[in-house]
Amino acid sequence: MEKGFFKPMNREIHKKLFDQYLASGGDAKKVQLYKSFNLANHAKLKYYIKQLNIAVPEPEALEKPKPKPQEVISEKERKSIFSDLISNYPVELHQAYKKRYDHWLEACSLKLELNAVHHTDEDTAYEIQEKLWDCLEKMDKCQEAMDHYRKHKRILETETLADFSKLTPIELLTKRNTTRSNIAKRKATIKKLEGLLPKNTDPEYRKKLHQINLKIEQLRVIENELEKLEELIK
Repeated sequence: MEKGFFKPMNREIHKKLFDQYLASGGDAKKVQLYKSFNLANHAKLKYYIKQLNIAVPEPEALEKPKPKPQEVISEKERKSIFSDLISNYPVELHQAYKKRYDHWLEACSLKLELNAVHHTDEDTAYEIQEKLWDCLEKMDKCQEAMDHYRKHKRILETETLADFSKLTPIELLTKRNTTRSNIAKRKATIKKLEGLLPKNTDPEYRKKLHQINLKIEQLRVIENELEKLEELIK
């Protein structure tokens, strides 16, 4: 889902800052992990730029994109993602339905809180940005579950019931690393299967689509476990 209302923290500005850091002699290896845009990476990149005593340009100073011609938006396109009804989903997704909107409201509140932070108070701004990004990711996860059900009539879990409370700190770290590895392998498998998916007119199409959806749902279970492990390790 696009986070366009969180201006000017967008991908174009992030790329300009990244290029500016490298052009000013910055260490490419140090910032490589922060090349892709998200709020946390953007804040870290700004921190490294300031370490080089480079003035971080204000959004207004950056080149603004040319305005696009105004388009006529149909009533269907104008419809909010929250215009669906809870009755459209099975009971298993009702919590996700509710939390989707809760996360959105919290993100809006955090955005207003972020706007009120003084531009020199980077620590507070960074802390709020982290919370804000977390809310948006959780909202997107709930939305993905809604979309998955509408498209395939299948359940995509948004939380895990796994209990890791009896694991020691070392065991938690080991479990987290193993889970990360499993996620990478599962994603590679899904990508391969999607590349082999025949046209929907093929007799094998439904069977192979079922296999892909099953892998996607299993992947989500593992991702939910990783999220819980990360929270426990913090």
